[in-house]
Amino acid sequence: MFQNLNITIPFEVIKDGGNTEGLVADVETSWPQDMWELREELLGKSPHLSMDVLKAAADKTEVLPESIIFEIMAANPDELKKEELIKYLEDKENPLPQYMIGILRQLALGTTYKTVLQQQLAVHNQIKTRAAHDMIRSIISDTVMNFPELRNWLDNLGGIRADRQIVSTYLTENNYTDALALAGLLPGLYELEGNTLTEHNYYMEVLNLRVTVQQQGRNILDLTGNEIAQLNNIAANSRGIAGAEARGILEFGYGYSYCDCLNVGDNQGYKSYTYNPASINQAYGMALTVDPNPAKDWTVFNYTLPENAARGLIKISDVYGKLIDSFTVTGTQGQKLWDTRNIRPGVYFYFYDVNGMTESGKIIISK
Repeated sequence: MFQNLNITIPFEVIKDGGNTEGLVADVETSWPQDMWELREELLGKSPHLSMDVLKAAADKTEVLPESIIFEIMAANPDELKKEELIKYLEDKENPLPQYMIGILRQLALGTTYKTVLQQQLAVHNQIKTRAAHDMIRSIISDTVMNFPELRNWLDNLGGIRADRQIVSTYLTENNYTDALALAGLLPGLYELEGNTLTEHNYYMEVLNLRVTVQQQGRNILDLTGNEIAQLNNIAANSRGIAGAEARGILEFGYGYSYCDCLNVGDNQGYKSYTYNPASINQAYGMALTVDPNPAKDWTVFNYTLPENAARGLIKISDVYGKLIDSFTVTGTQGQKLWDTRNIRPGVYFYFYDVNGMTESGKIIISK
């Protein structure tokens, strides 16, 4: 009994700083200008906040932005494990976004070491791929082609497309043995079967034809009738790289014509239209909103990244073009909080850059 008491007393002291009612009152009576102080107080008492305090914080949306509410909830995983809190966050008057709810559910279940390693591997793989592409572009742009170095970086890049490019480098050097040997290994390396294996067989047909033509000192303009018929069959049946190559040869050298045009019922598709960059960005999955705007002590950037983008950059400048702040954002969707307490009142401009696409807008800071 005394041992139980010894455990209970310290827990009651650290829970909510020893004063649940007082902390709930602090949350409920806070004002928007108290946001930073309230955040610091609640995170300082985490992970020992009670359900009552967390619910009060979740309801205080006029003071705490969603990103801060999410941060506070994530800092208290023990309460998150109770379905009651997750359900409350979903069903309250201003519920948290579904992607935040999903992350909190994962945190409640506990993130394993394996998951952490997989996430780190995914990040490293993105960095590796970008570096390999940069090196490949540099090698190709050089005045003297270094084929061994090019093959090395294509191998670092990995994947069947990179291996097919390695095959092409061997052909360029008239190294037919290594070209055919590597091409023959692809079905086993990438477990090709069904349609992918059929497409590979078409690829091997075109490759063998190219080898034969090169070995005989001919080019694609010197094909025999049987070779043209072979390419015509591949062009008609292949929907992969072999079909594209066969159609290209026949169109360039033998007057064939293949239509990959859109099927437009009338001439509506040829009419001019207004180009809206924001709509194009949205179609690619890129979006950014700012709230509140005008802002006083803080504002939040709600961003969405396209699926193929690892990161984006938000830059903020004044009316003279001077850079005031910048943030790198990652993940498919999220929020970035901008502390404007030390920012002078006035008009500022933001620029959201992702993979060459840009979205911009205006932020007003008022004190």
